[in-house]
Amino acid sequence: MNVLITGAAGRLAQAIAAALVPEHRLRLIDRVPMTPPERTEFMQADLLDPDAMWRAMRGMQAVIHTATPPPDLPEPGLARDQELLELNSRGTHVLLSAAVDAGVRRCVYAGTLALFREYPQDVYISEHWRPLPSLEMAEMSNYMGELICREFARERRLTATALRLGTLVDEDETEGQPPDPAWLDYRDAAQAFVCALKREASDEVHWMRRWTMVHVGADVPNPRFLIEQARHLGYRPVHNFARHWPAREG
Repeated sequence: MNVLITGAAGRLAQAIAAALVPEHRLRLIDRVPMTPPERTEFMQADLLDPDAMWRAMRGMQAVIHTATPPPDLPEPGLARDQELLELNSRGTHVLLSAAVDAGVRRCVYAGTLALFREYPQDVYISEHWRPLPSLEMAEMSNYMGELICREFARERRLTATALRLGTLVDEDETEGQPPDPAWLDYRDAAQAFVCALKREASDEVHWMRRWTMVHVGADVPNPRFLIEQARHLGYRPVHNFARHWPAREG
């Protein structure tokens, strides 16, 4: 399958590319120049440029939108917030418009489980819970991007899957840190994208079958976020931070 991946300079995109490259042809895009991973194609392109997105989408069959901010954003402040809002809202719309025009039938979006930060720590949260996005622009604009994906699935014959990811870390780099039930290893996140990419429902008449959102986390004791829906996609987390948790009984 020919797959476009956004946010090429980010660690998430590179983990996804490493998981997909053995079986897929990959085109990675970002607005900053970079050296692409082996056996991938790189195109420097801005999400806000409709012509650039059209060129990037040509010949693609699926798009993975990591919603990763480019590394050249301004320092924290109003200018940064404005740019994040523009990228995650209008940029997502420009990207998916180009995808639909190019005949792309599958989209996987990287959302965030930070949407549930305001809930108590002692509850189990599934996809049925209502998100409570904060006023932090990175979080709120990411959620706006997810809603734009949902609306494209409603209006177009597009399979759209939002993966709400936990806090992305590398398990090998968490030694000495206090355990966090929201941790998710980059490699397991990439596995979830591989699974979601197999989902094809673009010919379904009812739009709710074209759209789904799934929570993705590690398999930890007493999880805050339930991942049964991700398991239905074939997700099987490997990096579960076992050394940070007491041994399970049985």
